Amino acid sequence: MRTCPSVAMGCAQCPRFANAFYGGTDAGRAAAVEALRLTSRNVPPKRVIYRAGEIARELHILYSGWAFRYRLLTGGRRQILSFALPGDAISMRMLFLDRGAFSVQALTPCTICTFDRERFAAFVGAHPDVARRAELLCVESNAATEEQLVDIGRRTAYERVGRLILTLARRMQGKGMLNGNIGHLPLSQLHIADALGLTAIHVGRVLKQLHEDHVLTLHRAQFEIHDLPALERL
Repeated sequence: MRTCPSVAMGCAQCPRFANAFYGGTDAGRAAAVEALRLTSRNVPPKRVIYRAGEIARELHILYSGWAFRYRLLTGGRRQILSFALPGDAISMRMLFLDRGAFSVQALTPCTICTFDRERFAAFVGAHPDVARRAELLCVESNAATEEQLVDIGRRTAYERVGRLILTLARRMQGKGMLNGNIGHLPLSQLHIADALGLTAIHVGRVLKQLHEDHVLTLHRAQFEIHDLPALERL
């Protein structure tokens, strides 16, 4: 079985495969996906993985590390649209469109597996169970976008910051990335600010208040949730 230089294993041995939307426990499925994989590569932090407007001939799956989708506005203003965690596709819409209005940047050192976009889309269309999971992910993405719109438009800064960390914690829990209520969160205050329409200074004040209220603590890229019910009420 062909392997890639940055991910020295086939899809059948990949710890992400069983829970991936295109994966499962069937060895034949793993072999079929492996045949679609072009390569894998390591990406350093701050490197642009996809640039807005470019024709996307490849689909990227994040094997390790964090990345984020964003839009750049005039004057250098940035709006972060979403964060990608290990096992996530960089953008599910790239299954259906050959270009996007957003860019994607590595937040941490990343390893990405690269697939031919058109062949991968054909594979998804040929497998109803995979197509259904892909549809559900798109629905979940749209729902998350609606919540983000409500956050930025109507919720307080305190609510926004708390809800963002809770949402990421829940996603991390589903991927086995939490140790109880403790997790690694490599977001700076600026990343949080750009995701929530705030300033980094305001985010710092909110994090201090959340800590003083014994709701959660975020320090040196590690968070701990102290009062989950209080966080869920935000």
